[in-house]
Amino acid sequence: MASIRRDMTTGPEWREILLFSLPIMLGQFLQQLYNTVDGIVVGRFGGATEAECQMALAAVGGGVSLVFLFLAICIGLGNGGGVQIAQLYGARRYDELRRAASTQIIAMGALGLILAVFGCVFVRPMLANIMDIQDEGILRLAVDYYGIYALGLPFVYLYNAVASNLRAIGDSRSTLYFLIVSTVMNTVLDLVFVIAFGWGVVGVAIATVISQAASCLVSFVYMVRKYPIFRFGKRGFVFDTARFRVSLRLGVPAIIQQAVVSVGNVFIQRLVNNLDAQNLMNGALMSAFTVGNRMENYALVPIFGMNMGVATFTGQNVGAGQFERVKRGWRSTVLMAMGASVAISVVVYIIAPEFAVLFGTTHEAKDIAVEFQRFMSLVIVLFAAYMPTAGTLQGAGDAVWSTAASLLTLSVRVLTAYALVYIFSYGYPAVWQTMPIGWVCAIIFTYARFFSGRWKEKSVVAKRDSEPEGQEQKTEEGLFE
Repeated sequence: MASIRRDMTTGPEWREILLFSLPIMLGQFLQQLYNTVDGIVVGRFGGATEAECQMALAAVGGGVSLVFLFLAICIGLGNGGGVQIAQLYGARRYDELRRAASTQIIAMGALGLILAVFGCVFVRPMLANIMDIQDEGILRLAVDYYGIYALGLPFVYLYNAVASNLRAIGDSRSTLYFLIVSTVMNTVLDLVFVIAFGWGVVGVAIATVISQAASCLVSFVYMVRKYPIFRFGKRGFVFDTARFRVSLRLGVPAIIQQAVVSVGNVFIQRLVNNLDAQNLMNGALMSAFTVGNRMENYALVPIFGMNMGVATFTGQNVGAGQFERVKRGWRSTVLMAMGASVAISVVVYIIAPEFAVLFGTTHEAKDIAVEFQRFMSLVIVLFAAYMPTAGTLQGAGDAVWSTAASLLTLSVRVLTAYALVYIFSYGYPAVWQTMPIGWVCAIIFTYARFFSGRWKEKSVVAKRDSEPEGQEQKTEEGLFE
């Protein structure tokens, strides 16, 4: 059977990045479909009346930014460990790669368990105080949903550890297959638990946890069976403190970066929830923002996919010392991402009303959701210009600079949105109309760093003499089937 991993140190740069990124894009699309199905099912069948369904949709969406805050550690540590593994793979240092991979799995599994306990215990105060959900009916439903959702965090963390290991060695297709299985399972269980059993938001949450557990189990079994390098054995499955320190060196800035994004989204969601309560909109704004966020996530899938693709490409080529190839790959990725964003913008603008209707939104919520989606479609090209550069810096090991860019982006957006609403009484459109301001700042910041060339000094793989060519090839063939 032909290997589905990719060695991106050879071949046309644009082709290697695109072919690696496409399965990631499809996987991210499935992840968004996962969340969309939850929203559609509760928005249409989550209550006995239209008002109850809207409350259920508001509950599922009202705390989603808090979930992303929990996932920030997962994504950040996964990205940090993935950069290390990609560079070790590019340098052909497979023994160290195996130890780094096992360390990644142990660390992320433990963190997922700790955060699951924390989330279950403190779910109500976090939703009431941090997310500022003031309607008691919506709050009760949100506590039910997110309390159960927290139980699945260990599975989410372990899955992301496995996925980052596989992507680092160039295998992005397998994670797509796992997500296909998980998405189909989630959809079927959503329909059964909500429509047939009448469990409402509780049914959606249970379906999500079961699907996450299945994806985690299947991905781990696949990784071990497909790649001998990941067959750790009793003595090979170790926690290597030295490798963990390197992962933290790369992962902590990445964690901070993801946390900054998540905290920024928490403040934006809190602003939405507060505006909904102040204007007595009975969940209409919260529901509309949930729908708009879903569409935004779909629209950004190709850009995030290419961001991850160019990060792995950069990691492998920095490990191999091919810096000019990294520059050519960055240029190709920026052009591909911007081209894709223009095509997506046209589609989003056209289908915005139909997408809002899918969730069973009321007339007021539908109009707001369409307004959000259409504005976003006009500015996502700026995000496409920014993210490939951030991915290149991250893949090179220059994670601090990439983190600083995220901090700048979200800080500018959040501060501007709050100022427009509470100082200038601008109204709810400030929630999305401030997005491009932050993205422009990020473009300036990351491009300045990239063109300075300082990222070339950030490799985490120390130079050493290579093994003889024949021996290296033999070693590689023994470790990958």
